[in-house]
Amino acid sequence: MEYQVEINNIEPIRVAYMKYKGVVTEANKVFPNVFKSIRGKSNGAPFFNYISMNPETKTGDMELCVPTAELPMGNGIEVKEMPRIKAICVTHIGAYETLNKAYEAIDRYSMENKLELAPPFREIFIKGSGMVLKGNPDKYITEIQFPIRED
Repeated sequence: MEYQVEINNIEPIRVAYMKYKGVVTEANKVFPNVFKSIRGKSNGAPFFNYISMNPETKTGDMELCVPTAELPMGNGIEVKEMPRIKAICVTHIGAYETLNKAYEAIDRYSMENKLELAPPFREIFIKGSGMVLKGNPDKYITEIQFPIRED
C-alpha cells in the first residue's frame, strides 16, 4: 500500500479513557468498558493513546480513549482533555496485523525530513472491528498520528 503522509494540527479533544498495561492485542477485550461507562455516547472515533510500546513483546502502556461529552459511570474510567498536537499522520487501510507498514512510512518520512517523533502516539479506529460483528479486516481504516517535537 502506498501511504499518503501528512503533517496535521490535531485539535484538543475531551475523552473518557481507561489506563491499560499489557499485550496490545488484548486491549480490545477491556475497551468496551469505556463505551459502557458513557452509555455508547461518543462524539468521535475511538483510539488508543500509546504512552510506550515494546515492539518485541507487543506490550504497551496505553490509554484506551473514546471522545465524548458524557461523564463516565464506571470503575477506573476517567475524563481528560487530550492536548493539541502537530503530528505526522498516515491512514492505513487493511488488517491491524499490517499496521507496521504504516509505522515504517512514518519512520521513513521523519528521517527524510529530519523530524523528531515525540510520543505518545495515537491509533484512531475510523472503521474497524465492531463489538459484535468483526467486519472485513481488509476494509478496516486506522489513522496513525505521531506527534513531532517542536522547538
